[in-house]
Amino acid sequence: MINAVIFDMDGIMIDSEPLWEKTERILLARRNIDYSPDYRDKIVGLNQRDSGRLLVDTFDLEETVEDIINERISILTSIYEKELELIPALLPLLERLGEEGYGLAVASSSPLRVVSFVLDMFSLRGHFLAVVSGDSVANGKPHPDIYVHTAETLGVTPAECVAIEDSINGLRSAKGAGMYCIAVPDKRLTPAQFKDADVILGSLREITPETIKSLGDN
Repeated sequence: MINAVIFDMDGIMIDSEPLWEKTERILLARRNIDYSPDYRDKIVGLNQRDSGRLLVDTFDLEETVEDIINERISILTSIYEKELELIPALLPLLERLGEEGYGLAVASSSPLRVVSFVLDMFSLRGHFLAVVSGDSVANGKPHPDIYVHTAETLGVTPAECVAIEDSINGLRSAKGAGMYCIAVPDKRLTPAQFKDADVILGSLREITPETIKSLGDN
């Protein structure tokens, strides 16, 4: 039986992936580095520490990961203030799932200060029983730690949870934790890459309480 639904944030709750990419392009351009599709595919879904380390190691930068993270978040939040939009289907889905009695949570690779910025910007806190960020665990996605920790915070087992994800790293994290996973693939990726998901859908609008319930009935 499914008792909880856990939302990834970037790309699922907010239309942020283009803004993350814009941020990364600015960050790299300041260092005279081009942003390549290969680098983009590696970084999607990673937490800030892992993505910062990837940046430093890939381009052999003489900077600390912490400096990279702070600069990146500063760029990102300034862009968010002007351009960030909520995924239109999110609020109706949160309301319906809440009415059905599901415990709702956020499990995002983003730092807590970014997650908090978004939740406050769109007044979303009241919908969630738990908010877990990439800062909360030692190992980010694709490791299962963030989803295991979120289930523990909710007081349920991973087998009682459905995660909603848009990245390969997020899918691997959720399945590694022992959860069901509904994939709404990032448009830059192909559905074939999400073959391990329990359900693959084209948009958040296609998810209903019945979709969630059917997973637990299988």
